[in-house]
Amino acid sequence: MKSKITQALVERAPAPERGKSALYADSEMRGFYLIVTPTKRSFYVQSLVNGKQVRTKLGDHPAMDAKQARDAARKTLVDMRGGANPNEERRKARARGITLRDALDLHLAAKPLSPRTKEDYRYNCEQYLADWLDKPLAELGADRAGVRERHRKITEKHGAPSADNVFRVLRAVYNRGLREHPDLPSNPTTNVDYHGLRRRKVDVEAERLRAWGKAVLDLHPVRRDLHLFMILTGMRRTSACEARAPELDLGARRLHVPKPKGGAARAFDLPLSGPLADLLGHRLAENPKLHRKSPWLFPADSKSGHVAEVAQHELDGLTGHALRHTYATLALQAGVPIAELKFLLNHAAGNVTMGYLNPTLDHLRGYQEKASAYVLEALGLEWTEGQWPPRLATTSAEAASINEFEVA
Repeated sequence: MKSKITQALVERAPAPERGKSALYADSEMRGFYLIVTPTKRSFYVQSLVNGKQVRTKLGDHPAMDAKQARDAARKTLVDMRGGANPNEERRKARARGITLRDALDLHLAAKPLSPRTKEDYRYNCEQYLADWLDKPLAELGADRAGVRERHRKITEKHGAPSADNVFRVLRAVYNRGLREHPDLPSNPTTNVDYHGLRRRKVDVEAERLRAWGKAVLDLHPVRRDLHLFMILTGMRRTSACEARAPELDLGARRLHVPKPKGGAARAFDLPLSGPLADLLGHRLAENPKLHRKSPWLFPADSKSGHVAEVAQHELDGLTGHALRHTYATLALQAGVPIAELKFLLNHAAGNVTMGYLNPTLDHLRGYQEKASAYVLEALGLEWTEGQWPPRLATTSAEAASINEFEVA
């Protein structure tokens, strides 16, 4: 419908039926339009830009009246006929405006992440990059030398592992912003020389393991069983500490782990060997005496209600993630194949073939049994089926001494 777009027309044009719209083309200015819907009255312009028809919105009534719209339309149409695309300009302006904080929020909301992972992302940004949080990504991307210098300074002040961790977070967050706004400069962390720190190796020398086995039996029963559970499963600290009684099925000999590293998408069932079943069954029986109605398998008098800190000076540094390393090494020595070990550790599939595999719990449980027997022997511990905790194994010399005493 052609008519001069006046304030009277804007206010009095009849609203169309729901789901429909009415378009009014200005009779005096080609390319200037009013579009009326059941809920809005909006001003638009349309023109060729470099041979392509482009329509862009000027604003809505009543925030913009007919005179303001006409003035804006006149200027915008001149720019468009000169080759400027206002939609592209707006998109570039949005890209210039997105900050590191905005990109962090985008990244954390983009996919399901565990609370611990989200906390780590925020901690690294807020602790080491606080003065960058409200800086536009475009500025960071343009200052590649400054980004490299920040990595050097964090290394100098807080150490190489901290610097690399912070910049891995920055790399991921910037990439998320780049996906949202492709006009941003390329990721400046490509100009950073990471230290490439090697994964630490855990000493599993026989004497150290036997000393650990002896020391762990003297701990508080809950902490004793938590450390033994971790070395018999290789489970990560957070998942082990947050293990819950409702997720335990002793009849089926499995423990469901609903939110491991990687979030709910990586949930899995852990097969339980005989020693593990006895350990968790013992905790189910004993926990009510210590913490009534606690849902946690390893309860504690803490804010969370479960053991949260696993540091234990009696264990000579062999705690937490070091126990995951230890389990992996000992399970391999026990004869657990790499493929099955990856499933027991809930590691992500590393290739297409691994992605095809879906072994049963019964299959994995057989290898868990082998691993448990080997680990307990390495720790110098003896387990009797149906009993917990294990006891220190007697050496051949001790056994001979006991026999001589009995004979005498």
